Amino acid sequence: MEEVYYLVHVTNNPDCINWSELRCSNFNTNNQFPGVYLSLITKYNIKKDLLYPGKYLIILSRKLLLQQNYHINLTDHNGIISEKNTYFPWNLDKCIRKYKRFLLKNKYTITHNEVIFHDNIDMKYCCGIIGILKNDIYVYRNEFLPTIKIENKEDPDMTKLPFYCYPFEYMYDGVPLPVPKSSNKWYEMMSNVCNVNIDEANNNHEEIIKKIKDKAYELYNNRHEQNISLLKDYSQSTIKKK
Repeated sequence: MEEVYYLVHVTNNPDCINWSELRCSNFNTNNQFPGVYLSLITKYNIKKDLLYPGKYLIILSRKLLLQQNYHINLTDHNGIISEKNTYFPWNLDKCIRKYKRFLLKNKYTITHNEVIFHDNIDMKYCCGIIGILKNDIYVYRNEFLPTIKIENKEDPDMTKLPFYCYPFEYMYDGVPLPVPKSSNKWYEMMSNVCNVNIDEANNNHEEIIKKIKDKAYELYNNRHEQNISLLKDYSQSTIKKK
């Protein structure tokens, strides 16, 4: 957390200065995770992380990362949760260390991370809005980003629960990227997180995904029904072995 500067949300809407909140996209299981999409800015990626398109950069307090209702994909993947690309609030520091090592090793690589919040974000966490007046769509927007840690006095909202039952890797429709596929063991674990009976699915990925997909909306609205402790135990034990 010490090396995090802040979070950024990018938009083309000039009315963003009057917004009361950043809103989640509508719930779906056929396009992308229903959340608010931000970029994680650290001292290591500030010059080389590809930001989302837009002329207005909304700078958000890094204290938001103390909340529990988000996940991070080191590579943009439509917000889809997977074994080798997704990190969670409980392993944020490990995520940052891995990202740092990757950036230092691949000095000329452009990256594109995504931080997905599972609920609307109150604009009280906004610390500033940077408007880019240049008309050139290819302008290097990173040059406008401040190189300091930014947060305000607003406390994080620790009441919100996360939604993690979204392991739909098959539906990614963006630019093909080297995101390793999740293992059989991981899908078995996710079926338990989502309270899906894998005996009926015969341990078949497509069947497990279909069962989770059928139950996703219910779990999205009843997040306490997820067995998140299983995901936490699995992700922590997996990372320790790497």
